[in-house]
Amino acid sequence: MRKRNIILVSIISFLLISGAVVVFIVIPFVGKSSMLHPDHELMYMYPHELGMTYENITFGTSDSLDLKGWFVEPINTTNPNANITMIVLHGASHSKAWMLDHYGQGLYDKGYRLFFFDSRNRGESPDTELGLTWGIDEVKDIRAAVDYVKAQPEVNASAVVIFAESQGAATLLFYTALYNDVAAIIADSSWAYGDLMIKQAYPRRSGFPWAIFGQITIKLLESHYGFTFADISPANVAYNITVPTYIIHGNDDLDINPDDATIIYNALNGTTSKLLWLVAGRGHVEAYFEPDYFSNVAQFVTNNI
Repeated sequence: MRKRNIILVSIISFLLISGAVVVFIVIPFVGKSSMLHPDHELMYMYPHELGMTYENITFGTSDSLDLKGWFVEPINTTNPNANITMIVLHGASHSKAWMLDHYGQGLYDKGYRLFFFDSRNRGESPDTELGLTWGIDEVKDIRAAVDYVKAQPEVNASAVVIFAESQGAATLLFYTALYNDVAAIIADSSWAYGDLMIKQAYPRRSGFPWAIFGQITIKLLESHYGFTFADISPANVAYNITVPTYIIHGNDDLDINPDDATIIYNALNGTTSKLLWLVAGRGHVEAYFEPDYFSNVAQFVTNNI
C-alpha cells in the first residue's frame, strides 16, 4: 500500500510540475515567439491584377534593412491628384498585398500616385532579431519610405501623404510626432495606450486568457525589447504632431477600443488641422466598407494640400 501511495504521489507531483511548466514557461514562450515573429503574409495579389502600372522597389533603412515596395503610377497623370503621392502602410498582421487588396482600388481611383511597402518582419521584407516592436523600430521603415519617395523626380516632395491602419497607424503617429515632414496623415484604427491595447488584444489574438498567460508573455516581451508597452502610446506624443491629421476608427472594434480614437484626437495639438470619424457598425480596420470612405479620405487630403 505504501509503495502504491508513493507511486501515486509521484505521478501527481509529475503532473503538477508538468502543468506548471506548460502554464508558466511553455505557453508564454510560444506566445512571445509568435508575437515577435508572426508568419509572413504571402503576396496573394499584385498591382497589375488591378490594371495598375507599377515598379518593384527595394529601399534601405538606416539600420541596413532592404525593404520591399510597389511604386504605382497614377491612373491618369492629368488628374490633379496625380501630383499627390500617398504612402500606404499595413498593420502588424498584414502586408502590402493586404493593403492593395483592401485599399488599393479605392485610393487608385482617386488618382493618387501610390507607394505600398512591407515593413520589417512582414510580407517580403526581412525579419529582424528584435522582431515586431509595435512601432518603435518600424518608425525607421516609414523614414526610409518617405526619403525614397521624396527623392523620385516625378514626386512633388511637398505633396506626400501617409495612410496607415492599426499598428501601422500607431507607427505613423509616432513617426509624425518626430518629423512632421509630410503634407498630411490618415491613421485608421490606432490604439492610444500600448499597455491597455495589449491587454485587450492578447486574449483575442492568442486564444489564452490575460491572467497568467498574457501577463507573463508581455513581461517576457518587455524584457526582450528593453521597453514597456506603456512606452508605445501614441496619445502621449500626439501633441507634437503639427501636420493635418485624419483619425478614423470603427465604433464596433473589438481589438482596439474605439474610444482610443477620441483620446488621440483630443491629444493632438490644438493648432493642428484635424478630423475624427467614428464609423458606426464597423469593426477593426473595417471602416473602408463604408461607401463614402475613400471620398472622405480624398476630401480631407484636398482640403489640406
